[in-house]
Amino acid sequence: MNRMNTIKYGFLSLAVCSVLFLTSCEEDINVGSNVDETPYWGATQLNGLLLDESTNKNNSVVELRDAEYSTNVIFSLSKLPQKGVDVKIAVDEAYKDTYNAIHNTDFELFPAENVKIAHDGIFLLAPDDKSTPSVKVTLTAFDGMEEGKTYIVPLTASSPTEGVTFTETSAHMVLLVKDCRNMPNTFKGEGAVTNVLYFEVNDTNPLNALEFLTASGKYFFDHVVLFAANINWNSVTNRVYLKNNENVQFLLDNNEQYLQPLRKAGMKVIISILGNHDQAGCAQLSDMGAKEFARELAAYCRAYNLDGVAFDDEYSNSPDLSNPWLSTHSAYAGSRLMYECKSVMPEKIVSLYNLGAMYSNSLQVIDGVEPGQYCDYAVADYGGSASPGIGMTLKQCGGMSIELRRGSGSSSESTARSKKVAGYGYYMFFALDPSLYGSQVYKCQNVCRGLYDEELVYPSHYYSKNSTERKAL
Repeated sequence: MNRMNTIKYGFLSLAVCSVLFLTSCEEDINVGSNVDETPYWGATQLNGLLLDESTNKNNSVVELRDAEYSTNVIFSLSKLPQKGVDVKIAVDEAYKDTYNAIHNTDFELFPAENVKIAHDGIFLLAPDDKSTPSVKVTLTAFDGMEEGKTYIVPLTASSPTEGVTFTETSAHMVLLVKDCRNMPNTFKGEGAVTNVLYFEVNDTNPLNALEFLTASGKYFFDHVVLFAANINWNSVTNRVYLKNNENVQFLLDNNEQYLQPLRKAGMKVIISILGNHDQAGCAQLSDMGAKEFARELAAYCRAYNLDGVAFDDEYSNSPDLSNPWLSTHSAYAGSRLMYECKSVMPEKIVSLYNLGAMYSNSLQVIDGVEPGQYCDYAVADYGGSASPGIGMTLKQCGGMSIELRRGSGSSSESTARSKKVAGYGYYMFFALDPSLYGSQVYKCQNVCRGLYDEELVYPSHYYSKNSTERKAL
């Protein structure tokens, strides 16, 4: 992050079905030769696509907090069909094995008999309809569900109508279901803005997030980001690896005392990944390097029971381009790393702090997959708002980023309210510090009123660094 000098958290094989592929013409015209019509198929074919309506993704994580959960899916065509189109949406149990093989996961099947699709999944699109109405999919909890385990609901769309085509992946979407029924309900209202708190863990205990409650008893902060682990270069093995300073490692070594209480309260715990003044960097890995580092991050998140990663492209030196792990510093390289991370841990969060070569609106389509599918959300540098990239919406963007220690960024009630009305999905805070509550808490209180129309209770207790003792302020 800008000026943070104290360094010491398919999927998506989705092809974009409606793209018209263009090719260049030969300078010489060969009369009588066969014409390749492939470039025009995108304009003539009816390409089908199945997505979760609320996330606009073909891979969505579902937190089951009651006995039943409902979401809406949408089947759409690349253009008006000019004829009636029959569509069938159903559970495809066989796709579970395919999905797990692609993503190197081992998700168990959510029983098909506990999945209900409206109208039995049978629909007819009129000649002037490009998509179905919202199709309600209801999941019912089953006996024996294990908290913390991820279950897969593989859905598929098919059509007997002549001319409707699918790729293997555009015909499928998955819901990844987690049983959260015994966790605290942190719901702050339909479509409520998500508050993301970056902790400078060299200075502050992340347990302090538990002390910020609204008047109705909901936790004010939703995501806790540990700032920061480092992407490092090993000059002996000539490869990239993940490195923790003693403050990050202390929290991980004492995970059950310092991090899991946050998760048990319903918060997400994410690890920030930051450069560390060498040639490794979030936006300068080769395709191979990105794939290998993503696998390491996925193993790391699962081993420590973390909810994902947050990339921050800064504090890296120029890479040695002769090394196969590294590439030119670019938006493409940063996009590739995020894509590879989402591919190997689709149940985890992959987020972004806009900086360096990695900005939400500069992320690129990777292997046919839009950034909106592999970037869960992005927050801006201090004082700014993130902009949606390709396939993203404002719901995946931070409306404001506030540096609490220095006072950067608007913390006014009116700004918070206007960002909520505009449709932004996230708000970001950095450097919460109990020793500075006198100048920090009122800013959070202003934002709370603007985002949720209720008061934030002034905290009465705090946790000192590396201590689980709850002390009175």
